[in-house]
Amino acid sequence: MSDKKSNAGDEHQMSYRQEILSNFFGFVKNTDSFYVIGAASMGKTRLLDFLMRNDVQEHYLRDESNKTWLIRVDLNRMPVLDNWGFYFFELLLSSVVLCCIGRQNTNEEIMKELVGLDSELIKSRDVLSALRYFEWEVGKICQKYGIKLCFLFDEFDDAYRKIPPEVFAQLRAVRDANKNHLLYVMFLRVPPKKLRTNNDNESFYELLSRNAIGIGPYGMTDTLNIIQHLEEDWDMKLTPETKEKLGLASGGHPGMIKALMSLVRDPAVANKLENKDWLPWLCEQKIILEECEKIWLGLEKDEKIALKTLFQGDKNMDSSMEDLLNLMGIIKGGRAFSPFFEYYLKSDVVKVS
Repeated sequence: MSDKKSNAGDEHQMSYRQEILSNFFGFVKNTDSFYVIGAASMGKTRLLDFLMRNDVQEHYLRDESNKTWLIRVDLNRMPVLDNWGFYFFELLLSSVVLCCIGRQNTNEEIMKELVGLDSELIKSRDVLSALRYFEWEVGKICQKYGIKLCFLFDEFDDAYRKIPPEVFAQLRAVRDANKNHLLYVMFLRVPPKKLRTNNDNESFYELLSRNAIGIGPYGMTDTLNIIQHLEEDWDMKLTPETKEKLGLASGGHPGMIKALMSLVRDPAVANKLENKDWLPWLCEQKIILEECEKIWLGLEKDEKIALKTLFQGDKNMDSSMEDLLNLMGIIKGGRAFSPFFEYYLKSDVVKVS
């Protein structure tokens, strides 16, 4: 949250998002592929930045951290969204190279071979070579050096929808050949079953279909830490009672926290928190409504219909949809995660399109 920090994620304490990361690294230790799902503006990128820190990986993986490589694969680095057979596997190989560069004490032999292979591959632009180079190098790293590779597919919704089924079959085959040393993690905004309804990649899907982690709003400890960082950065002085009120009202949503803090920088607004009607007043503020709209627009149509039914209709909701919205942290115990968002959902401005 701080502009004074050199890298995103550096300001967080080791307990940051521990309710998510305990499960995350549990799957990694067990070499179980899984997917991570979160609505827009829930802090997915910040979580990724944090878990890529060496000290975080050492904290959760202990002695296994030296032999476990978390490889961040950013699909925004794909030059085009066609010819998946070449570009996707080249991207994976290139991502392994970048992972090596970022690690301490990387084996020079591995590094030299990876750079050479990727250079040859780019020159060849051959689909079969891309797959074979990826297979060979993954097999060598996993089996000769005993390293566990964890590929983190970031911004993967569009790719998961469009990747040809044969590419998923190849990913599954490479995993099966290195079963105890290779796993895949997908970071998504939409559940994979909804992204690919024809289920033509079943063998890959079954690897991770039962293993889901939701990125919801922050817990109260993280929320208060974020508020404290902003308080320091913006040279503010808030009472513990005020910070508690802001934390509860925000529901732990990153954007909502920042919006609230920007409002209470004005002493006149901060003083309103002493009044009984402070919450309804804040619900009407433009910056709060804009944050609610961002969340709403980032939801799928069926999710919007379910929420509108819950807060404006007969209160009944399909159990699978309820499970999904709970997993994403949008609702908790039948209520919206934040009183601001619940006010928004009950208002006339909510439209399903």
